[in-house]
Amino acid sequence: MGKVFEDELMDLHSEYISLCLETVPNADKIYVYCSIEEASSMFNAFFEVNKEVKTLGKLGVDRSTTMQLLATGTRTLERYEELGKRCGRPVPTEIRMIYNVHAKKLDTQYRYDEICSSDSDVCAEDVFMNWYSEVQKNNRGFGRKSGRVSG
Repeated sequence: MGKVFEDELMDLHSEYISLCLETVPNADKIYVYCSIEEASSMFNAFFEVNKEVKTLGKLGVDRSTTMQLLATGTRTLERYEELGKRCGRPVPTEIRMIYNVHAKKLDTQYRYDEICSSDSDVCAEDVFMNWYSEVQKNNRGFGRKSGRVSG
C-alpha cells in the first residue's frame, strides 16, 4: 500500500527543513515560506539563531549557497502541485512552516485563497518580508497545526 496524502505532504515539508538545516546547521528555529500561485511560485526562509531572527544574508551565508537553496526550494514547489493533482486535493497557495530544531516540532499553516494577483499589487516577496518583520519584532511564530519531523 502506498503512502497516503498526508504522509507525502509531511515528506515534502521534511525535505524543506532538511535543506534549510544543511544551509544553517546552527539554527534554533527555521521559518519556511512557500507561495504557489498560478502566476508565480516562490520559496524563501529565515532563521532564529541565538535568539535573533535573521535572513540568510544577515547570517552571512554566501550568495552562491543562498541562490542554490532558493532555486532548489522553488523547484520543489512543483511537487506540491503534482501531489495535489495526483491525490485530488487542493494545492495551498501559501505554506508557512516553523520548525523548532531542539523540540523537533513543526507548525504548519496553509492558505488556499489567491494572495498575489495583478489586482492586489501584492507579491510573494512582500508577504515573506512582512512575515519576517513581524516575527523579528515579536520573536514568535504561530501555533496551529503541528506534527513531528524526523531528522
